[in-house]
Amino acid sequence: MKLYITTLLIAAACMSLRAQQVIYNFDDCTLTESTGTWPDAITTSQPDCQCGATQNGLYLDGNQNHIILDSDMDTLLLGDFTLSFYFRIDEATARTDIFSIRSTCQADSVLAFTYEPASNNLVLQLANSIGNLQVYNHPLNNDVCWHRFVLTKSELLYSWYIDDELVQNYVAPFNIEFGKSASMAFSNSPCLAVAENRMQGWIDEFTIHTRALTSLELTNNDLQVDQIVTRDTTIIQGESVSVVTGPTCATTWTWTPTASIDDPTALDIVVTPDETTTYTINLVNSGNCLTSDTVTIFVLDEDALDCDNLLLPNAFTPNNDFLNDSYGISNLFLVEDLEFFEIYNRWGAKVWETNEKSDTWDGNYGGTAVNPGMFIYKIKYTCQGQEFVKLDNFSVLR
Repeated sequence: MKLYITTLLIAAACMSLRAQQVIYNFDDCTLTESTGTWPDAITTSQPDCQCGATQNGLYLDGNQNHIILDSDMDTLLLGDFTLSFYFRIDEATARTDIFSIRSTCQADSVLAFTYEPASNNLVLQLANSIGNLQVYNHPLNNDVCWHRFVLTKSELLYSWYIDDELVQNYVAPFNIEFGKSASMAFSNSPCLAVAENRMQGWIDEFTIHTRALTSLELTNNDLQVDQIVTRDTTIIQGESVSVVTGPTCATTWTWTPTASIDDPTALDIVVTPDETTTYTINLVNSGNCLTSDTVTIFVLDEDALDCDNLLLPNAFTPNNDFLNDSYGISNLFLVEDLEFFEIYNRWGAKVWETNEKSDTWDGNYGGTAVNPGMFIYKIKYTCQGQEFVKLDNFSVLR
């Protein structure tokens, strides 16, 4: 009996591991699932391996190329989930099949994602039966090359995102069982012979999480393809800052303005602006697909700084929702040197300390989350050669 129970526990653990995440990143140019818990995807005509959203991706030629995933993977969409992938459409002259889970071309038990070039709309179809079809349209942004499709489910709430923008929420009357007796597939819809063409373009970074990621989590884990990773930043006049660009397949690029850039021919640059400046990068991908992004560096005059105005929030919420989850100094540019930053609970016990000005407190003490309540911070820092000490209270909310 003991051996039997142990075997069941091991089997349950393996099933739990299998359900945690699915990753097909295509970096090695194969159809292998990266966690090793799911079978290889299959195809009768291997797509070309080309530069993708990050490292390599697969190029579907619009003719025979397609990708079919394991049929058991559909069960991951019965509970809460997040399904995500990156795509780039190269050319389309008719309705184009991108991704689908459907056994027939009828509008029953279907998840279908297509592109309509005539209206320049991305189209999502969701249905558990013919009488319960939901159809949503969203214009394709032609100012960027790569796009991200995300569908999440939290209980009966289905949410569709394109490029981290929420397109539609749908509260279903019951759980939708997509594509009964069908497999997930790229460019292999049963409607191909009737009203759709195979996709011509790139697919990359297909993932499934077995929970619904929040919109903030989706933004935080976005690959930022063809985008500037460095966000708007404030510096003191005379200082420099690194500006980093995310993954790109661009063959050429230009920065403007160039006067305060260390190397205008590089993707990642160092800038030393004398005044507040907005920098723009223009990228040219294969097929003459153009995209651009900007970052603003705000420049402050050191003589105009108010060294006494150190900014810390009155409260924070360390509840792991990726929003206001840590406590620290907001205007770091004010601090030349931090002698100490200490936090105490209401009984005077020190729960956290640092001498690194960029460090933040996560609301834990001794590996355990502190209870909500009032806490006290004490900070000693140097600004413009003078020492300052700050003592005040703030709240932990949960």
